[in-house]
Amino acid sequence: MTNIDIAKYLLEKKKIVDSAILKYFTHKNPLFQIMYYSVDGGKRIRPILSIASFESCGGSDIDTILPIACGLEFIHTYSLIHDDLPAIDNDDLRRGKASAHKKFGEARAILSGDGLFAYAFELFTEGNGLIREKFAAIKAVSEIIGPKGIVYGQTLDIDEKKTLSPKVLREIHLNKTAKFIAVSVKVGAIMAQSPKNTIDMLYNAGLCLGMLFQYTDDILDVIGEKDKIGKTPGKDIVSGKLTAPSIYGLDGTRFRAQRYAELAKAKFSTLGKNFEIFHALTDFVLNRTY
Repeated sequence: MTNIDIAKYLLEKKKIVDSAILKYFTHKNPLFQIMYYSVDGGKRIRPILSIASFESCGGSDIDTILPIACGLEFIHTYSLIHDDLPAIDNDDLRRGKASAHKKFGEARAILSGDGLFAYAFELFTEGNGLIREKFAAIKAVSEIIGPKGIVYGQTLDIDEKKTLSPKVLREIHLNKTAKFIAVSVKVGAIMAQSPKNTIDMLYNAGLCLGMLFQYTDDILDVIGEKDKIGKTPGKDIVSGKLTAPSIYGLDGTRFRAQRYAELAKAKFSTLGKNFEIFHALTDFVLNRTY
């Protein structure tokens, strides 16, 4: 795949994911409406990464990966709902609208996040066959969204005793963001029944892509436009959070983002021409404005 129109690619895949997600919100239970409020409007980067990986690894039936892709989005959304709560980041804006706790109150926001988290695992089991692959995908995701990954990273992020050091920053970025980006790439390869070495190589490349994603997120918190990023810019600085610009400055952060982009593309390159889409995705993440 050459001369990729990444904007067109992302839009096409987002439409597919959005359409698939809608099918999971036909239940009359009012909690589903609250859950969907927060799911609606996302960029769908993680599900798109899983689809890109699945197709690059030779997967042909997109319905094989779509339930897992949607489940990844539900887990991501749950993490955002809880991240925005007053006890954690206390953010009133998410995806260009009021955060769940501002719209529905803290209790319902927490429960809607819990609901999305559990619902994701129901989706992971959908469909017939590929039991071994589904088990491997569930195990991979489970390992990086709990105390060995996202929850641990979030814990480090709220630690008032943390010191301003590159080592602590990397630990936060790696666990809070990079591992989930990487496992999104990994599960696509798993569901395409790729060999272990390919799965491992994709995960390692995904870690670099995930670190890049967090670096650009930190940059956008400084220079991003509220209408584009859909959340409150400058909030990390005001709250005194440990971010890349707080340690390296904006220029230093941009330099390190570029280096992670180069590392990611170098690692994806070793997998061959079928994975060129990841070069375009990496460039998109590096240069994104939202």
